[in-house]
Amino acid sequence: MRLLTFLIILVVPCLRAQEAPGLNEYMGREIARTMHWKGAEWLIRRVREQEEGPVRMREQLQVKPGMTVCDMGCGNGYHTLPLAEMVGEKGKVYAVDVQPEMIVMLKQNIERKKLKNIEPITGLCHDPKLPPDSCDMILLVDVYHEFSHPVQMLMSMRAALKKDGLLVLVEFRAEDDTVPIRPEHKMSKAQINKEMDANGFTLKREFDGLPWQHLMFFGKNGVK
Repeated sequence: MRLLTFLIILVVPCLRAQEAPGLNEYMGREIARTMHWKGAEWLIRRVREQEEGPVRMREQLQVKPGMTVCDMGCGNGYHTLPLAEMVGEKGKVYAVDVQPEMIVMLKQNIERKKLKNIEPITGLCHDPKLPPDSCDMILLVDVYHEFSHPVQMLMSMRAALKKDGLLVLVEFRAEDDTVPIRPEHKMSKAQINKEMDANGFTLKREFDGLPWQHLMFFGKNGVK
């Protein structure tokens, strides 16, 4: 079986980060390099529905009209646009990416769809620039494993979540050798739980019905 990977995987420098240099490893896991914006076409490949089941994944989110959702690492808006339709006119989607070029592509897609409830944000590698206590859900699809500043990002996202808000991770399964993705772009449930627990999150529920990925929902520690 061919080994799938991103079309272009390059180092995306965090020149604006005002904190410690980015990590290469976190809690025993190699941090993957970020997919460069020049590989954005990979995000809208025709076989993505077959490989990842994104429609089924979004159904499992249980997003309701009026919610405020963040698409973290939004890229060109593959998930952002459907989420905007799911939350409706009274809801809102924050779309965050660290690459300005991705945000440009996203804005073009927003204009094409004539959507008014999406706020694009050019984030930093250590700060997603989300308002505090603003999000019912923060969705991270195949992106958390690329964070060069995982502790700072998790702290910022925790602050951005409402009391009962959910942090949702979608990650390729490291436990499954048949998933044809490079190892550094995969995570095991054990590793995900270890990192989330260390940063103030508790597993609330999970869904194991996606073709290649884990889908795990985390709430803030101490919040029932």
